[in-house]
Amino acid sequence: MRTCIKLGGALLETAEGRRRIGAALQKAKEEGETLLLVHGGGRQLAALASRLGLEEKRHQGLRITDAETALVATWVLTGEVNKALVRSLVAAGLPAVGLCGADLGLFHPRRKRLPGVDLGFVGELHKEDIHAGALSPLLEAGLVPVLATLGPEKGGDPEAPLLNVNADEATGPLAAAAGMDRVLFLTDVEGIRGEDQEYIARTDRTHIQELCDKGVISGGMLPKVRAALAALDAGIPSVRILSGKLPDPIQAANQGKGTEVRA
Repeated sequence: MRTCIKLGGALLETAEGRRRIGAALQKAKEEGETLLLVHGGGRQLAALASRLGLEEKRHQGLRITDAETALVATWVLTGEVNKALVRSLVAAGLPAVGLCGADLGLFHPRRKRLPGVDLGFVGELHKEDIHAGALSPLLEAGLVPVLATLGPEKGGDPEAPLLNVNADEATGPLAAAAGMDRVLFLTDVEGIRGEDQEYIARTDRTHIQELCDKGVISGGMLPKVRAALAALDAGIPSVRILSGKLPDPIQAANQGKGTEVRA
């Protein structure tokens, strides 16, 4: 099984959390899983930006990233968050390698554009923007790529700050380019709730749209659901949203925990 796992930044804030994830991933690797990891780190970025006195600006929930904030994002996401995770994975026995889009020319996002607002150094990623030929040899060699979703702008100035791509949104295209069989979004919730507020074991695009229209899916779950649908659009056959706080979330996914989303 080839599995892409999106790790939310909140799951990586403590050494205990990273060790637990590392142990689960090591077990999965021993059982034959090919692993690709994508991580966030928005909370860590916001914390350092605040300490540096950088004002956080948002538009429709999207962070507006000026050049100074883009530099801080590179420090935090490719440095603090990525390397802390890689260290924990290596300590657990995994051959992990930390990368962003600038490494090996792995991916070149496009600048995200919205009418009437300049988001700055914010990017979006499409499957065709990813150099799969650079990623595949790492996976075939048995390595575990750990990806921070920043990269140089496609067709842009190579000396300019890296574009920061929302990690949830980037996961689908990255997984598809790498030929993954499934995507697991490890979050701080157990899955998607239905109208009765019970967690749904399996759902599809039509049902999700109904729940969104009724306001059942809202708030922080909306971006996760959109990212799951985007992964399906990119060609991933199975996407699952589940809690990353479980003792072994990979095993839990294999046992059907969380919510599976299919086309």
